[in-house]
Amino acid sequence: MKRIIFFLFCISFISCKKDLRLFDQDPKTFLIQYGTENPETKVKVHTVGGDFVIKLHTETPLHRANFIRNVKAGYYVSRMFYRNIYRMGIQGGGEYMDQLDFLVPPEYRPEFTHKRGAVAMARYDEGNPDRASSPTEFYIITNEAEARQLNGLYVVFGEVIEGMEVVDAIQAGKEYNERPAIPVFFRIDVVEE
Repeated sequence: MKRIIFFLFCISFISCKKDLRLFDQDPKTFLIQYGTENPETKVKVHTVGGDFVIKLHTETPLHRANFIRNVKAGYYVSRMFYRNIYRMGIQGGGEYMDQLDFLVPPEYRPEFTHKRGAVAMARYDEGNPDRASSPTEFYIITNEAEARQLNGLYVVFGEVIEGMEVVDAIQAGKEYNERPAIPVFFRIDVVEE
């Protein structure tokens, strides 16, 4: 089983890492153009325990475009929710060894808070004075009361609109030091509107 997981990870890592790099391009300019050409706002997350749908906010266009780009490039295939944030939510995407070569410029919107079902991008704090977002790591809130302190610190760019019970089940799974005892792999596809 461990060999299969490692094999899937390697294929996913190799197949899309190069395609998603921006190299010397300005991320903001690139994402504005990409977002104009790719206006989708809904994605479906497939897991072994069921599916859920995320609606992306058009008011955070850089984060929406970045997420859609990741989905269309196949980045979120055979990824996993690798963190059960204690009593607050789940986190997934590309972990530390799989960072891309850019950050997403911040787009904080006071109307989008860390309510139940909110989807936000994680952030690297070291060497990131602008508090720009990770291009790959995202989290989903299951408990608003525990997450209020995150408002204004991380960009909320979407929300779960169907299947929140699947997110709850993932968050309720057994874990050790915020690591799920049984990894929950996922795949994300764009939903045609």
